[in-house]
Amino acid sequence: MLSQALEFLLDGPGISTSSDLFDRLKEPVLQLGFGRYELRLKPDRNARERSELVIGDYPQAWHEAYEQAGYVRIDPVMLHCMHNVTPIVWAERLYSSPQQHSLRALAVAHGLEHGVTFALHGPQGQFGTLGLNLQARDADQAQAMIRHHMGTLSMLRDAALQAALALMVPPAPVTQVKLTRREKEILRWSAFGKTSWEISNICCCSEANVDYHFKNIRRKFSVTTRSAAVVQALSMHLIQI
Repeated sequence: MLSQALEFLLDGPGISTSSDLFDRLKEPVLQLGFGRYELRLKPDRNARERSELVIGDYPQAWHEAYEQAGYVRIDPVMLHCMHNVTPIVWAERLYSSPQQHSLRALAVAHGLEHGVTFALHGPQGQFGTLGLNLQARDADQAQAMIRHHMGTLSMLRDAALQAALALMVPPAPVTQVKLTRREKEILRWSAFGKTSWEISNICCCSEANVDYHFKNIRRKFSVTTRSAAVVQALSMHLIQI
């Protein structure tokens, strides 16, 4: 099951190499219907390439052509991720200049026409991206598939970032977070993809009450999203799925 693959990413046997992380990420990527993926993470956005962690299976020929042309300077996907936390779906409309059109044509030629990229922003200024490629009939089918899985993809992004950070920096001392029984219950249902409305019906409380608990949960974990809180709770063994 996908939930088990995500939990294994967080809590399976130790990830000590980039090869370990590649294998651990590949399973949920495939289960979600995607093919190739690539995770890139640097200590900060200005760090040199030699300090960058790169994990994935994008074509080597794509990398070589991309770097030789210096496309990183004009890549609309990368420019978006540097200044935003929201994901960006690969689309023709993003590419406007002649050089960007050449970049788009290169991506299509290497099978990287459809997909989505998530920005990765670490707690100490680390910066990177998680790109997920899929084969689709057309752009509409690709966007529909991405929208359908967006909640799970966001959780995958958070889990991937946490695992990648562990490969880059020594683990910081863990401060134990204390959760109430209701907070654990709400987090667990959120891990299964339930909305506030669905959780309120399951827990026999108001939707406003669920949102109130999530506000407290995010504060306790010092995170800004529900999926990040779920990832933290799973990694600290506060909930199980």
